[in-house]
Amino acid sequence: MVSLRSGAFVILYAVFAILPWFGFADVEWVDWDRRQICMPERYIQPGTEAELIDVIKNAANNGMQVKVVGSGHSFSSITLTDVDRGAILLNLDKLNHVLEIDGKQFEVTVQAGIRIHVLNDILLKSGFALINTGAIAQQSIAGATQTGTHGTGKQIGSMSTAIQSFKILLANGTVLNGVSADTNPELFYAGRVGLGCLGVMMEMTLAIYPKFKLKRTAMPYSLKQLLIDLPQLEQQYDRMQWYYTPYTDNATLLLREAVPIDTPIVPCWPGALSTSLTNNVTCIDWSFKALCHEADDNIKYTEMEYFVDAKDGLSLAVAFLAAQSSLANSTYNDCKTQKFGACTLFTGMRYAAADENWMSPMYNQDIAVVSNIVLGTPDIAGPPEIFSAYGRELEKIATLEYGGRPHWGKMNWATSHDLRPAYPMLDNFVKLREALDPNRMFLNAYVQQRLGV
Repeated sequence: MVSLRSGAFVILYAVFAILPWFGFADVEWVDWDRRQICMPERYIQPGTEAELIDVIKNAANNGMQVKVVGSGHSFSSITLTDVDRGAILLNLDKLNHVLEIDGKQFEVTVQAGIRIHVLNDILLKSGFALINTGAIAQQSIAGATQTGTHGTGKQIGSMSTAIQSFKILLANGTVLNGVSADTNPELFYAGRVGLGCLGVMMEMTLAIYPKFKLKRTAMPYSLKQLLIDLPQLEQQYDRMQWYYTPYTDNATLLLREAVPIDTPIVPCWPGALSTSLTNNVTCIDWSFKALCHEADDNIKYTEMEYFVDAKDGLSLAVAFLAAQSSLANSTYNDCKTQKFGACTLFTGMRYAAADENWMSPMYNQDIAVVSNIVLGTPDIAGPPEIFSAYGRELEKIATLEYGGRPHWGKMNWATSHDLRPAYPMLDNFVKLREALDPNRMFLNAYVQQRLGV
């Protein structure tokens, strides 16, 4: 969201598509949950690659900071410009085309600004699909992959692992095309989850698959029983996740299972998930409709995720549950009394397979990831005091006891002291980053704190 700095008007940044490519000065940008705010000198939305290159060259000549933003669905400050630098906030929504669908190689080449839900629709019409997506499909493909966004599936990697090659614009205006594991392995494995600080992603080629259907089952469960059954369930199901409401014994096991392509559709949209506490709720639909929510605008929330080795997932869940119970007996039980404002707690766990991307939370280990979410109202996310209390507990447990790694695009308070032991390639990433961007055009305070630079 972008507004005039005076606060007189608030305008969805999509409206800026009608403005010239050189952008709009004196703006305020606000993220999806309205917790992250920055005031860049300019907000620019180039319409062509040539215009994008000119923006970066001009920024380099003037010593300006550049940060790229998409839908604003990162809850962390990873996309924010800094207050002490002349800065450009760059949006790639106009660079949003599917360039080629290669059915023989099972690849699609897209511009970096395309939204995931748009890509899903186009692929389906052509008979193809992404193998996995996150629960939200409003992000740009660049934003999702740069932060390591994932779905669930113990044998399925994050969305970044689908990238076969990419085209990137460096801080000096140089364009590197066809970056792959064969042509430039260091940049490839650093850049697939590049945290937005190596350069501007322009295009990427992604692996695709023949379109497929999934049956999604939401199964009410006793939380106590679920924790007992979990090891067996993890072995039995590939695409599994589960969630629960703190202070209760109410949990839900969410399963997604492949079905034959000719299975009749029982729509997953609308009415994505049921709140039934007694009955299984099922749907059968095209893969992305069983994987993603139809929309994400019904209620605002703030989220964090911590990734640990899959073998430690149950232990982390039990430890965090104990911490939640402790907080329930303290001041922060006021999420129930709503002393701080309307809020609901939500905790979930998903799974993903290991990858080779240097700064991926899944680097070299299969993971279980715990989500801590505080829901608010349709107008504002849950109280930050509540979120901080529970989030810091999760971060402390995950970091100190399990070498946990945060989701880059979701709230965290991590430092390089926390992350260096968890990321064996962190120093290599820092060295490469400095070589590509010695004047630190693409760095901001968030990344500096986490990389220790």
